[in-house]
Amino acid sequence: MKPTSSRLTSLAACALTALSACAGPARLPDDPFASGGSAMAMVPINHTDRYAMNIFVDKYWAGDVTRHAGGGAAACCYPGLADWSQPVTVAWIWGSEEDPKTEAVTKAAEKHSVTAHFPTSGPHSDSDPNRDDAYVCVILRDLNTAELAFSPSASGCADK
Repeated sequence: MKPTSSRLTSLAACALTALSACAGPARLPDDPFASGGSAMAMVPINHTDRYAMNIFVDKYWAGDVTRHAGGGAAACCYPGLADWSQPVTVAWIWGSEEDPKTEAVTKAAEKHSVTAHFPTSGPHSDSDPNRDDAYVCVILRDLNTAELAFSPSASGCADK
């Protein structure tokens, strides 16, 4: 069977689509990875009596954290930005709570989101890699407040 010109055109279009996919995604002007800065791990810190889950900074997942805890684990990654002064949205869910005896739900899960700002100076850069900020600290101060900070270590976020 001899290929028709429409079949050849379709095959050529498929080949071009496949090749363009190999080139990677198009970089949009608002793509934070386009800045070329180093990506930073995110560390959730929780100063409350409730479990926090699905913590996000904009579209980037920062992890989960139990009550009065954090600093022991990090999630990858928040992109390095050219301009750290822009506000971001921090969103999370306070986990539901149950009575230990009856297993009745005493507090339902609650979604929260707030607008937060990174420190305006951006992450601290140091020639010593052990002192260079490599972590974004996502700090839940109370049930309705989230703050952002930078730290050279995941455990350093716990001190914030």
